[in-house]
Amino acid sequence: MDKFEALEKQMCKELEAIEHKLQGGTEMSETDLKQIDMLAHAMKSLATYTAMKEAEETGYGMSERRGRGMDGRYVSRDESSYADGYAQGFSEAMSRYPMTYPR
Repeated sequence: MDKFEALEKQMCKELEAIEHKLQGGTEMSETDLKQIDMLAHAMKSLATYTAMKEAEETGYGMSERRGRGMDGRYVSRDESSYADGYAQGFSEAMSRYPMTYPR
């Protein structure tokens, strides 16, 4: 079982329940929208966290690629940066949980 798989499954079930309710003709309430937003945010955050932990465990963690520059500040030892790593994790999360909007 993947790490946090039970959480992911439960969040998907919650989203599916809201979708089923809306497909039945119920109008989306502000409460529904807040719950959808919270679940989507949690799923993206969890996916990003998981991707970054996997990268760290495989030797691609940010700490191994940073050092101190001549002025004592932390600098990247290669061309990528923390922002690149975060963006990569976020991109993976978005591809795993794409946000779809009604047409």
